[in-house]
Amino acid sequence: MPVYRRVLAHAATDPARPAIVHDGAVLTFGDLGATVRARARALAERFGLRPGDRVALLAEPHPEFLLTYLAVHALGAACVPLDARAPAARLDGILRHVSPAATFSSGGIAAGAARQARYSDLASATGGTADTEVPAEAVADILLTTGTTAEAKAVVLSHRALASAVEHINAVVGTRPGDVEVLALPLHHSFGLGRVRCVLACGATLVLTPGRMDGARLIEALVAHRATGFASVPAGISILLAGNGRQLGRVAGQLRYLELGSSSMPVEQKRALMRLLPETRIAMHYGLTEASRSAFLRFHENPDRLESIGRPSPGVQMRIAGGEGGAGEIEIRGDHLMSGYWQAPERTARVLDGGWLRTGDLGRTDADGWFYLEARKDDVINVGGRKVLPGEIEEVLLGHPAIRECACVGVPDPQGLAGEIVSVWMVPRRPDRARPAFSELAKLLRTRLEPYKVPRRFHWTDALPRSASGKVLRHRLREDA
Repeated sequence: MPVYRRVLAHAATDPARPAIVHDGAVLTFGDLGATVRARARALAERFGLRPGDRVALLAEPHPEFLLTYLAVHALGAACVPLDARAPAARLDGILRHVSPAATFSSGGIAAGAARQARYSDLASATGGTADTEVPAEAVADILLTTGTTAEAKAVVLSHRALASAVEHINAVVGTRPGDVEVLALPLHHSFGLGRVRCVLACGATLVLTPGRMDGARLIEALVAHRATGFASVPAGISILLAGNGRQLGRVAGQLRYLELGSSSMPVEQKRALMRLLPETRIAMHYGLTEASRSAFLRFHENPDRLESIGRPSPGVQMRIAGGEGGAGEIEIRGDHLMSGYWQAPERTARVLDGGWLRTGDLGRTDADGWFYLEARKDDVINVGGRKVLPGEIEEVLLGHPAIRECACVGVPDPQGLAGEIVSVWMVPRRPDRARPAFSELAKLLRTRLEPYKVPRRFHWTDALPRSASGKVLRHRLREDA
């Protein structure tokens, strides 16, 4: 059953249950169902939209966006969620590429959309439509990636893919009716929007947090709403542990589950989180926009596997292809995979082959079926023909008490001898404390790694450049170099 149909089913079976909480207002499932059906009718009658049309929505942490998102699906059209804070030039480029029949936002946008409207234009809609029989393979979403490369891709996801992802995520994370989840993630990308679908599809309550949430405000929101669930990227957890670690312990007795993902997390932080939340199901996912949450690691159940990205999710297959000595590219197969990239058949053919998705990630697996991520293929550094994985250098540096975060990239050798040299950017754990000399760090690395893997350039920085989903943008670091 498509996700939007599952949400509407709760409107019939449990209409009084709270669905969305925002800024003190509560929207029940009954109200949600009536509003979604009315907006689907308005999209067709007022705006002339039809099944198969593409509809762009500026994704904002407000019920207006989510109600329209579900209405687009109920109509049988495809939704294109956009970052409401993106520069006008980027929005314009996306809209030209996807060519939506209409674009909705809470206000005007500077980008050149063919047809613009406000969410408020749908607010007075009444009446409704019967549930539409949308084919499982019909396009539900077109999501723009927020990956580590400079060029974004438009990922096409079917209703089957969204429903399959909800099934295996909820099976692992454990969201269920009666849960209350505080959501502070951006809603234009896979992680945040995926949490919306998982929560509402199972009849749980979603609490939208307006504006940017710092650590203290987030803890207060979890306490005030008696939240049983929460989701975060590792960068957010790092901030919580640095400034509000003890405060996070305030919700240890009420927080039933915590989903993490979208980027890597140091093992030290994983252990710290386990100590603060000893009874919470902490599940960290591995996946891509093209293959949402394909593997999971649950910390408390697998404390001796914290360096792993986990095992495949239920109904998902993973393998290592083209590797030597057990290492190679991670490939994924399952109903949750994307249909392809929008209007990019050649790019699609490069990554989809025989039902398997080539992820571009290098990894390995052990005899017990646990997967380990080594690096992105594009991030491998070539030092004089010898391959260097950034993660092995970063792991050593993160063991130093003065370093909170770091990222390594390959940059051209200024002497023209080795092709590339290793350059590392580091974020200090305590900016007000003295920092170790670069020579001290190089000495530490030489005790653990081969000489050619030791960075030739060290840099301190206040923060690493990250995408909206928390991934380190290594291409930015290469550009800075």
